[in-house]
Amino acid sequence: MKPPQTLAHSTLDTLPINIAVLDDEGTILFTNRAWQEFASADDGEMQGVNYFGTTDVDADEYAAEAVAGIESVISGDRDLFTLEYPCHSPDEKQWFLMRVAPLPEDEAGSAVVAHIDITQRKLAELAAERRSEQLRAERSNLEHLVDRLDGLVTGVMNDVMTAGSRSDIQQVVVDRLAAVDSYQFAWIAAFDLRDEALRPAALSTDRDADLAVSLSDDDPVALAARTEEIQVATDDIGEHHRELAGGTVASVAAVPLVAGESMYGVLTVYADEASVFDPRERAVLGAVGQAISTAIDATETSKLLTTDNVTELELQIRDDDIFFVALARELGCRMEYGGSVADDEETVMFFLVETEDPSAVCAAAADHPQVTAVTHVSTSESASLFEFSVGDPPVVSLLADRGAETRDITVTPDHAVFSVTLPATTETRSVVEHVRDRYPGTDLVAVRERDEPPVSRQAFLATLEDRLTNRQLTALRKGYLGGFFDWPRDVSGEELADSMDICPSTFHQHLRAGERKLLEEIFETW
Repeated sequence: MKPPQTLAHSTLDTLPINIAVLDDEGTILFTNRAWQEFASADDGEMQGVNYFGTTDVDADEYAAEAVAGIESVISGDRDLFTLEYPCHSPDEKQWFLMRVAPLPEDEAGSAVVAHIDITQRKLAELAAERRSEQLRAERSNLEHLVDRLDGLVTGVMNDVMTAGSRSDIQQVVVDRLAAVDSYQFAWIAAFDLRDEALRPAALSTDRDADLAVSLSDDDPVALAARTEEIQVATDDIGEHHRELAGGTVASVAAVPLVAGESMYGVLTVYADEASVFDPRERAVLGAVGQAISTAIDATETSKLLTTDNVTELELQIRDDDIFFVALARELGCRMEYGGSVADDEETVMFFLVETEDPSAVCAAAADHPQVTAVTHVSTSESASLFEFSVGDPPVVSLLADRGAETRDITVTPDHAVFSVTLPATTETRSVVEHVRDRYPGTDLVAVRERDEPPVSRQAFLATLEDRLTNRQLTALRKGYLGGFFDWPRDVSGEELADSMDICPSTFHQHLRAGERKLLEEIFETW
């Protein structure tokens, strides 16, 4: 059996605490294994070393406090001394608790010094402090947000609810924002589809603003429109923003005005301090933007419900992937669209082509991958009528996907010009982008709003096509486009019947039935 002293030393060696026994001069009499491992010392190497002599009290405030505390315990002035201190290395953060207690007078030694690793506890305390600070900051942010919501956002909502039009909504909002102490100028940009640019629609200060921000620019306003997310910039703010604001601009916030699938523009606000548009202020502006968008959307929807109007688009497309563009370019001819007739498998598109060589048109069309069949129907003095069978009518089907109707297509060697109508409730930009995604060479030439008659052309045609069979509609189209109804006739019924691969009597039967249904629909409607 080990002597008591040896047993005590062995027991201390098993503890994960750095322990040393000092005499009344501060000389180390004993260290346990944990102390030796921490100090990278061999067994017995630390004995006889004066603990005070190894401590640089001038270089470390904690060292001076520790020495004073140990001395107070050895002298009997204290029964216990404790000190928490950091002991960081380049690789990790560490904290220790020093605990110094006196030994009984009959023991060999004066005081026991223990260093206990409290790193985990300290890290937990620091994490708790950080979380507490975050909670205080979040509470402050929430209080700020509530104040702003009660003030600015409520004011904006009251303004837009009493405004009578879209322009009124935009103007009252920018005027109110410009009056905010932390803001210096505000404006709303509207999207111009013709050149894909954002231009001022409302300014908080009346001034000349010949500004156009391209949708493709690396600009906060353009980025907000493209991403439909709030954009904030404090560096590299363009000179055009400073000119518009009429002074120094330290930060800019651009807020997209989006309701459902409709983009109503971008609200832009300037400030003369870089820190104004922090996350909580962006939340406020987001609420303002939503209020504006909802009010404009309601106003526009109300206007649409009380008026019969449509939007007319004029699109110009140059892509050779479209068979009629490729034909006009290859043959150097002009083509006019005469409508389409669809069945379950494919669609027949009619075109009047100004050409002296119909066989060349047939040969060129037969080589195009979009065309499954081509037929020369008839020839008049000015043009020849062709029918082109396609699986999916190029551009026409894309427009139909968005509820748009193709009324006319004029094709020259340079490009094809489409005349398109769509319900005024349809978002114009989405229609144009839908076509441009498939045919990049698409330009919007014009946008027009016009009143539609009580029964729209599109509704009339839809009703008529429901009553006509494909054969009857085809016979009417061929007869009209081929010159059968002209005087003198440019084409005979026999020629049209042959183009449909039916006998003349059957052709005239389809034609007469179609004429009767057409006249019935006209006289019953008007």
